[in-house]
Amino acid sequence: MTTTVLQPATASAPRAGRAARVLSLVRAEMLLLVRNRTTLFNAVALAPLTVLFFATLGMTPDSGGAGVAGMLLTTLVALALVIVVYYNLTTTIVARREELVLKRLLTGDVSRGEIVAATATPAVLVLLAQLVLGVVAMAVWLEVPTLQNPLWVAAAVVGGVVLFVLLAAASAGLTRTVETAQLTTLPILMVATALSGLAIPVSVMPDALATVAQWTPMYPVVALVQHGLGAVALDGTVASGELADVAQPLAALALWIVLGALATRRWMRWEPRR
Repeated sequence: MTTTVLQPATASAPRAGRAARVLSLVRAEMLLLVRNRTTLFNAVALAPLTVLFFATLGMTPDSGGAGVAGMLLTTLVALALVIVVYYNLTTTIVARREELVLKRLLTGDVSRGEIVAATATPAVLVLLAQLVLGVVAMAVWLEVPTLQNPLWVAAAVVGGVVLFVLLAAASAGLTRTVETAQLTTLPILMVATALSGLAIPVSVMPDALATVAQWTPMYPVVALVQHGLGAVALDGTVASGELADVAQPLAALALWIVLGALATRRWMRWEPRR
């Protein structure tokens, strides 16, 4: 009888302790976020101001507001992932490492995965805030983007967050100082964005370049969002949302998540670089 009563408590204790540790780290990170007025301003104002800018260009519902809203939402997702999550998290991890914060945290009971998850939480919340506020602004000045298949949009956002958190952790290991993060993150910031199909449709690229572009980290996110929204690309093609058409983006996203995890394990550092 005694053993039966104690077993559930013993099994649940590690889970409760793990949750408490992560929540404690998240609270500390959120406090730092609240104190950073620039980041808070970007989280609250950047997406609505971007929508307002496009609305003032005459992109009203009468001139294709729904299509513009779809392209704009895709752009907000992509930019939030590479700037808010990837770049900002890279600099945050480097700063924490050089200030010996990561090393001190490892001396306790918290695991490495918990540290990364807690450190990434503010960036993820800023991303979600920007998307929500962006959609609200679209509803006011343009139109609410239509959802053809919400599953693909959710897969793009969740998968993109996981991927770019992993890439940020790996990039941080290759970055000596916060200042040099501008250089070490440049390949992903530039190449991934340029070949994502966001500004230049993959269909108009040369065949060899189009094949490469379809296996870059940002392309599957953009493609899945477009398929989820039934968006019209710049070349006039409409994303179908059919499983056959999203199989390649899903495979590319899964591959990059695996590569990101391996890169993080290989390159992320927990002590200052000397």
